[in-house]
This record gives sequence, C-alpha cells and structure tokens, in this order.
Amino acid sequence: MKRQSSLWLVLFLMTQWLGAAQLTAVSLEQTKNKVSLYFAVQGPFTHKVFTLAYPERVVLDLNSVQPMATVSGLTKNNQLIKQARSATINGHTLRIVFDVAQRVQVSSSAWSSQGILKGIKVDLQAQNGLPAPAKRPAPDWAEVKTKKQSNPVLLHKVTAANKAQHSLPMRKTKGSKPTALRDVIVVLDAGHGGKDPGARGPKKSQEKQVVLAITLKLKQLINQQPGMRAVLTRSGDYYVGLRERLDIARQYNGDIFVSIHADAFNNPHSNGVSVFALSQSGATSEAARWIAEKENYSELGGVNLEGLDDRNGVVRSVLIDLSQTATINASLEMGGRVLNQLNRITRLHNQHVEQARFMVLKSPDIPSILVETGFISNPVEERNLNNPAYQNRLCQAIFAGIKGYFWDNPPSGSRIEAQLVPRYHRVQKGETLPAIAARYKISTAALLRKNHLTTQSVIRPGQRLEIVV
Repeated sequence: MKRQSSLWLVLFLMTQWLGAAQLTAVSLEQTKNKVSLYFAVQGPFTHKVFTLAYPERVVLDLNSVQPMATVSGLTKNNQLIKQARSATINGHTLRIVFDVAQRVQVSSSAWSSQGILKGIKVDLQAQNGLPAPAKRPAPDWAEVKTKKQSNPVLLHKVTAANKAQHSLPMRKTKGSKPTALRDVIVVLDAGHGGKDPGARGPKKSQEKQVVLAITLKLKQLINQQPGMRAVLTRSGDYYVGLRERLDIARQYNGDIFVSIHADAFNNPHSNGVSVFALSQSGATSEAARWIAEKENYSELGGVNLEGLDDRNGVVRSVLIDLSQTATINASLEMGGRVLNQLNRITRLHNQHVEQARFMVLKSPDIPSILVETGFISNPVEERNLNNPAYQNRLCQAIFAGIKGYFWDNPPSGSRIEAQLVPRYHRVQKGETLPAIAARYKISTAALLRKNHLTTQSVIRPGQRLEIVV
C-alpha cells in the first residue's frame, strides 16, 4: 500500500511537471440535421457534456485541459450555434458553452485518425431540422511547430475558402455592402404588478404603481437618445411572471436588463437607494439576502422554483455557467455607474453594488441590475417616490449610468459603436490631462481609462492619446 501511494505521488508530480493537456484546434461539420464538433486535444484528459435550458445551451467540460485555440469562429455561417465561448473554471477545467437555436440531442465519442487519438467529437442532433449549410470544403488541417514545443500542433490552414469563415469582421470598404446598424436594447422591468402589489407605504402607496411610473419616464429618456431603444416587460397594471420577464428580454435580444423596485423594511427610518447584481455565491450582506428572498418570494407568488432552471436536474447549473461570470462582471460595472449617478441626486443605502440571488437577474447572457429606488416604508421617501419631479431626477441618474456604460462598452454592430469614432491627440508642451479632456468635452476619467493611464501618470510632448468622442 505504501509503495502504491509512493507511485501515485510520483505520477502526480510528473503530471504536474508535464503540465495539463492542451486544446489545440477546433472544427465543425454540418449536415441536414446535425452539427459535428471536433476538438483536438494533446495529452490525457476527461470530459463531460450536458445541456441546459432557458435558454438552450450545450456545455462541454474538458478536465485538466488548457485552451490553446478559440471557439468563437464556430458560429460563422452556422444555423444551429448562435454563440460559443469558453473559460477556465475551478482552476483546471476548460468549460465551453454553445448557445443553440433549438433543443438538441447531444452525444460524444473519441475522435481518431489513422488509429491515432486526436481528441473528441461532439454531435448536436437538431430535432426540428436545419437549413441547408453553405457549401464549403471539409476541414483542412495543417501541422505547424511552435517555438515553445517541438510536437506538431493542429491548426486551421487559412485558405481562400475558409478565410471569410474565421476572420474577424472587417470595416466597410469601397464597393462592399453596408451593414445595417442596430439600436441597443434596454429591457426595463417594472417590478410586481397586477395581483402582486409589492411593498406598501404608510400612506398606502403601492410599489407596483410607483415603479411603473418611474419605468415609463425612464423609457422616454432612453428612446430620446439616438442609438438606444427601451423595451418594457410590462406597461400597465398586470402581473408578469418571472420566466415571462426573462423571455421578453431574450425575445427582443436585450443588451441589458434593468429591474426597477421600491424597498420596504419594518424600520420606518431605513432610507436610501440601492443597486444589486446577481451573486454566484452568497449575498454580500444580510440586508441583501433579506431583500432578495423577499423579492423572489413576491415575484413567484411564494413558489420556490430554484430547482427548475435546468431540466437535467443540475440545480445551480445556471449560476455556474461560465457566461454568468462575464455577465455578472458587466452587471457590476453597469451597476457601479448607475450607483455613482444616483449618489449625485439622493442618499445611498449602500455605497457599493450589492449582490444576492435575485431570480429576476438570472439571465445568463444579459447584464442585469436591480435598482431599489428607495424605501417606500419610509414616510419621507414614500412622498418623494410619488413626486414626479423626484421621479424625473431618479430617471436622469439611472439613464446617465446606463449611457456611460454603453459609451465605454458599445455593443458590436450598434449605432453607438458607429458614433464613437476614435480620434487622436498629440500632446503639446504645457498641456495637462484635464485640459485635454475639457477640450474634447469628455471626462478626465474616460481619457485615463481609454489610454490605460492613472492619475499619477506623466504625459510628455509628442505623446499620442486616443480620444473617443
């Protein structure tokens, strides 16, 4: 037994020394009803593949595998896979997620060529059939040697036939067909509604009515901004279920999701606005946990649907989906901007974006925040929340935060992205960063961020700064 343990330790150390297996290349083949994905892996590994629902996704976990190839190119000219992304989770597992256009049956098998194991093959069988794929040659592979290793690495050979499939989008050139620009979609969710009144104030104000009024005003501001369009989950006093709210956001291809609420607590002196994002683990405070539980219970009519996110029974699979990590980070960035703007016009209940397990924020692919516009249980704030002038100030602040987020993170193919034309400034002797920022009517913080500078950075004559206007 001791000898076996020693042998295991030696093998473990050898594995650590040799390093993890590597995903070196990916490819795709499509037939009438099936898409076959090929993953070239060098080294020992194990894998697991499963599906998720709402929305439909296929997840591939490659244990002890390092990514040396990207999967984003698999979505080009493909009728089934809408989006592909990957990330390392738990420090050693490469997770690849495919957003698919419909429910699929999934199978995986070893992929070998001329008796040599190359990796794995994952087949996605579409239940409703697929449009005929564009004619293109079978995957063409080339063996190249990298500087860091002598073993051949499988890479796509760039040919005239597949260059368009895998290259990045190019800017419009003379003679090319112009691409239609789109508005960014802001999904506004007025909490509660209909049979669910939400919180109540001392003067009998109902949360559902207050937040709807605020949401309608915010919609007007957004629709007045060129390049932005608002979509409402409800526009009147009626109940909309949780799944319906998320489905609306996906139906309209929402870029962000903003849920508007008004808080309540048994202490009438509680006050201030708060901004929340989803948490993958616990709440950031006891208050955040309490508010999330209250909102979740109210939104779902007291029914606990926590186990229904995944038809395969992986209870918390949505929360560990790799896309959720990136989405939460984007949500925190957007929430921080909104919170900073709100801090200019009213009192904050918390100085940072809180996190908790809000059911309404569980869309895995849309940055989402929940804004508690104040405590309707506080007599002063109840009066403010019913005041149209105060509602306007709240909306202006929320809108400014949303706009700032989009201006620094313009969605690809959007009108906002087209508006933000890069411009460069050559620093002259005696110029300062604040003076340059004022000249172009942008904030000093934006100038620093765009050029990866800090407040301690020193600029020199002749230095080129990028200005986004």
